[in-house]
Amino acid sequence: MNWKSSNYSTPPASPIIKYENTAKDLYLEMLKGLAQAPYPKWTVVVDTANGTQSEIIFDLLSDLKIKFIKTGDCDIQSPVFTPRDTEVSSSFAEISRQVLLNKADLGIAFDVDGDRIIFIDDQGRYLPGDYSCSLIAQSEDSKDIVTPISTSSVVDSINKTVHRTPVGSTFVAAKMKEVGAKFGFEANGGGIFSEISYGRDGGVTFIKMLNLLKSSHKSLSVLYDSLPKYYLFRDKIDCPFNRYDRVYNAVREKYSNRNINDLDGLKVDLGSSEWILFRGSGNAPEFRVFVQSSDEKNSLKLGHEVLSWVKSLLHRVEPSPFGPGQGSTLFDSLHILDSITAIPDQCAQVISEVAQATVPPGCSLVNNIVISGMGGSALGGRVIASLERQTLHVPIVVSTEYHLPNFANEKTLVVISSYSGQTEETLSALAEARSRGCQIFILTTGGKLGQLAGQFQLPNYIFQPRFNPSRQPRMSLGYEVTAILALLARCQLIHPIKELSRLPDFLRSRQQDLSGIQSLASNIVGKIPVFLVSEHLKGAVHAMKNQLNENAKTFAVVFDLPEANHHLMEGLAHPFSNPDNLAVVMVDSPHYHPEVRQRYPLIRQVIAKQHIPVFDFPLAGPHPVFEALDVIQSGAYLAYYLSQEYGLDPGPIPWVDWFKNELR
Repeated sequence: MNWKSSNYSTPPASPIIKYENTAKDLYLEMLKGLAQAPYPKWTVVVDTANGTQSEIIFDLLSDLKIKFIKTGDCDIQSPVFTPRDTEVSSSFAEISRQVLLNKADLGIAFDVDGDRIIFIDDQGRYLPGDYSCSLIAQSEDSKDIVTPISTSSVVDSINKTVHRTPVGSTFVAAKMKEVGAKFGFEANGGGIFSEISYGRDGGVTFIKMLNLLKSSHKSLSVLYDSLPKYYLFRDKIDCPFNRYDRVYNAVREKYSNRNINDLDGLKVDLGSSEWILFRGSGNAPEFRVFVQSSDEKNSLKLGHEVLSWVKSLLHRVEPSPFGPGQGSTLFDSLHILDSITAIPDQCAQVISEVAQATVPPGCSLVNNIVISGMGGSALGGRVIASLERQTLHVPIVVSTEYHLPNFANEKTLVVISSYSGQTEETLSALAEARSRGCQIFILTTGGKLGQLAGQFQLPNYIFQPRFNPSRQPRMSLGYEVTAILALLARCQLIHPIKELSRLPDFLRSRQQDLSGIQSLASNIVGKIPVFLVSEHLKGAVHAMKNQLNENAKTFAVVFDLPEANHHLMEGLAHPFSNPDNLAVVMVDSPHYHPEVRQRYPLIRQVIAKQHIPVFDFPLAGPHPVFEALDVIQSGAYLAYYLSQEYGLDPGPIPWVDWFKNELR
């Protein structure tokens, strides 16, 4: 009601709000009644996620005379809650750090609504919820314990009768009532105590842990170490509800000789404490995969393999290009893999043909070089710019714009590179190069650019891409890099590479064992690859990053050493999820300058101390040029294998195509 149009001459008084604390007071008294106080002189670090326990826990600790230290997320008045996944250790990196920094006895972190709690031990280690709850279950006087089917096997080691349920606290509570169990829990840290209620309660779980620590006369780290270690991989993939059965049917067929539990989804017993749970979500169109192993690396490896397999079930499948008995590969509609395999043949074709191409008559006398190209057609220029930086007699610039740099003139060699010959930016650059009298060389497969080369009698190498069945510019790097190298050598701007004729055979030999690249692809699934590279390989790694973007639809970043040593190391600490989200890949070469090489093991130590995984990129080559082409080829395989891991067709680039159409 608008008070101005009412009978009131003044606005009505503000409503009186009365705060009712009875429920809070009763809950606090209940927790204190459960506490076996007094407790030792403990120090506890607390994170309440700015949620409901902010109103309770500090009063409770004060009354129990336990010293506490707040983290930054303990304000109930904060306008922002701090949602977190209690089953992801990286969510608790800051409280772990605070426990160590303050030499605390333990840390506790609640979710926003306070019904789940995660413990950090005195060594700063995150305890998964099934471990903390198994410790509590071990001390409870109930012989029956209830937990979902997705909980790890640690609960089976505590000499209790374990009853498994479908995933969800309501199922746990129902089974507790059915079997008369006094305690049940979920792996997310949600404990249920029948003496209090049949709902999860983080406060009660906290008191139960304090009582256990007091009665055992042991630290939380000692109790944690007393339990066997099982490692859980869990991830999910978008999946329509109507495709769940496709996965379930394939699981039954694939694991027909294994024991399968169908309580909730399908849980496959692999033996030796290993199992896989395939479970379609009941409230969201997504499929979840859980993998347990007593070996952490095996859990991750098997988890990624299984998740990749599930993804492949949701896409068209064709026979593997790796031969019979090698499993299946995803549909490769544009034959990207064939183009990768043909990179040695691309190089061989250029070596046999480019000697017949004409070169600009004054190219040996130029003062600088500009390589003009866009997208995949610019990658070759980037590779050459870093590869020959120390051997080129003149500076080189890669231009990815409509216009040439202002310095370009008759003493500039301009390489106009466009795979299709139709790129408007490159055609614009050609017009400028002609108007300025530059030394011009055209590299293309034809199109408008090929026509102009013939019309104006411009030196060129117009090649037939017989060994690029994908017809994608990004997959023609064997042509572009080798052609530009040959051009610069013929212009006497670099020293001729005597062994260049051996390059194709070298690359073919490198294709014989791709296990290192396949392993790297498996290790970086689900992470943002961060490449560290130096000197002559910077352009090659840039090309690899582009292929990861386009073929694997993966975000990736590149930093070069030593420059990154001046800033990157300080930027690894935040966000706290970095250890889960990043994977650093070292591209170290024996051809780097010795002072650069000594930086790689040092920065590896810095990264490892941030708990971010570090991997080595497998490379080889007797010469920097060979090594650069090896990185290009192996990088292309890496992007392809990663596309398979993600269940993607590596060929189409729908967003790039959409963007180009919108610009027209």
